Amino acid sequence: MIEIKNTNIGLILLSSSAIIYGSALISASIYSLSLGGVDGQGWSTEYGIFGTALREVGTLPIIIAVLLAIVGIVLLVIQERKA
Repeated sequence: MIEIKNTNIGLILLSSSAIIYGSALISASIYSLSLGGVDGQGWSTEYGIFGTALREVGTLPIIIAVLLAIVGIVLLVIQERKA
């Protein structure tokens, strides 16, 4: 019974990671439109429009998404080795 819970938790964490990562990319793309507009705030030439938007909007969500994905993969690998 515990093994099934580990698998389910791992899959839920991976799904949550994908949703958070996708949401961060979508919000950065929407924000990049305002950076590149006529009355835009400007962007860093080193990163470009999308890179600047991703740094400003998506740093924390991407870190959280990566951590959740790592934990989910570890749980699935542990479960696979037990089987």
